Amino acid sequence: MLGLHLINFVIALTIMLGHTHHPSQYREQLLEVFDVHGSSAKARLSINGKVVFVTDVYIGKDGVGKTTEKDALTPTDTLHIVKAFGVKPNPGTTIPYINVTPSTFACDEDSQYYNQIIDTTSVHHYGCKGEDMYHIVPEYNYGIVTDYNKECIYPNGSNIFIHCKGSKPYTGGCIAFDEDKMIEILRHCNTSLKIIVKP
Repeated sequence: MLGLHLINFVIALTIMLGHTHHPSQYREQLLEVFDVHGSSAKARLSINGKVVFVTDVYIGKDGVGKTTEKDALTPTDTLHIVKAFGVKPNPGTTIPYINVTPSTFACDEDSQYYNQIIDTTSVHHYGCKGEDMYHIVPEYNYGIVTDYNKECIYPNGSNIFIHCKGSKPYTGGCIAFDEDKMIEILRHCNTSLKIIVKP
């Protein structure tokens, strides 16, 4: 009888530990930006310590070290992600996804909506002077919102995204990837993704 209880205890403990350490619950997701040269850099996506890819990216026109609005610098903070967005449909991410429409704007003006993506028709913020996201393509075909300046304090900087590359070899402070790499990030990662920009 004692032996049966011991066996049952071992089975229960094994099941419990299996649930506790299930890899899908504790995936370490890290996106590192490094080897910065002007507005160009390298980026490495790793999951559970395994490298998914290393690729070339564009960063702010004037490099890194963001401090204020429109300084064309990419922040060197450790960033986390909030949500994803795209002019194109959700490519299969579990990250909360904003379908960008003609009324979707990224507000960068001194207002209650600073550093937020808004639907101007829903919030009645007509005449928004921020980014008209629907018409910023291919850059906003796919993107991810970071938590930079999460307190939304003007003018500390706004709308630091990870998004697709455009025609220019730099950004206003965001991190730009080839579109196929953006899709990989979206499909591989969830809101646990951490972004580190190394100067």
